[in-house]
Amino acid sequence: MQYQLFVGKDCHDCQKVIDYIEENNLNVEIIDLDEDNATQPPVDIFVRPALFVGNELKAYGVDIIAVVKQNN
Repeated sequence: MQYQLFVGKDCHDCQKVIDYIEENNLNVEIIDLDEDNATQPPVDIFVRPALFVGNELKAYGVDIIAVVKQNN
């Protein structure tokens, strides 16, 4: 199961989730949507961060931490 985490700049919850992923050395692809030519999420999102597996949205915001913690 490959997670994709979509984040953006000036996003307080994004940094919390990124910090957790990095501190725990989790296998999550982090995609900054504010970068040029960034891969876009499979569906439109209105909140960042957003966690996907394939085309399925798994969680938004800091709830992402609980999802990745449960599945790793």
